[in-house]
Amino acid sequence: MSRSATQPPAPPPAELSLTGDLARPVRLTVPDLRTWPQHRVGVSFECATSGVQHHRFAGPLLHDVLRDARPGFDPARRKDRLRFLIAVTGADGHHALLTWAEIDPDFAHAPVLLAVGVDDTPLDRAGPQLVLPQDRCGARHISGINAIRVDGRYPSWV
Repeated sequence: MSRSATQPPAPPPAELSLTGDLARPVRLTVPDLRTWPQHRVGVSFECATSGVQHHRFAGPLLHDVLRDARPGFDPARRKDRLRFLIAVTGADGHHALLTWAEIDPDFAHAPVLLAVGVDDTPLDRAGPQLVLPQDRCGARHISGINAIRVDGRYPSWV
């Protein structure tokens, strides 16, 4: 019997679900995320347990991927985008919360990535990573993202 016949099949690529106030909710894999323009960034961040970490990440901008899912911004409401929150969850249960204004080019324009590779290693099986190059601490870097929810269901404050 050949060696390949005795090995179990490779697990399928990890999936990420985009849900919430979106016209086009979708499930994506790392290969799907490679279809967006790729950005590369070197990141250094402080880790409370292991000191300063240095890594190179590649992937699409979170803003580009979410914009393609068409968030439900109300064009009749001035600056409606500002009330939207983005909840990111990793397979290990780690969570992070961002605002739309952080990633929007009209506001903070933070270059937040959905990394598909780290240090030249593809993340197809592990799932994408949330990377915030502007953060000094790596606490909002989420590994193995399996869900992102975009939520704009917050009432206006009077």
